[in-house]
Amino acid sequence: MGRALFASLAVLALGACETTNSHDWIGGPGTSFDQAERTCLAMVESVAKEADRRDFFIGCMQALGWTPRPGASIAV
Repeated sequence: MGRALFASLAVLALGACETTNSHDWIGGPGTSFDQAERTCLAMVESVAKEADRRDFFIGCMQALGWTPRPGASIAV
């Protein structure tokens, strides 16, 4: 019972960490949103200054064919 509860809480906590979603982006042909997001999130960890991570993430997503919608809230 304890392990199942812990696993459930871990899944809920990870789900709450969503930085963005596909509704915040406009994409065309090319890389799927999920793949682009995974790639850019993995790469953003290498950006030393936390203040630069959001701009890096947006630039990475744009390089993979995704543009933020006007007014979208993009947090990294």
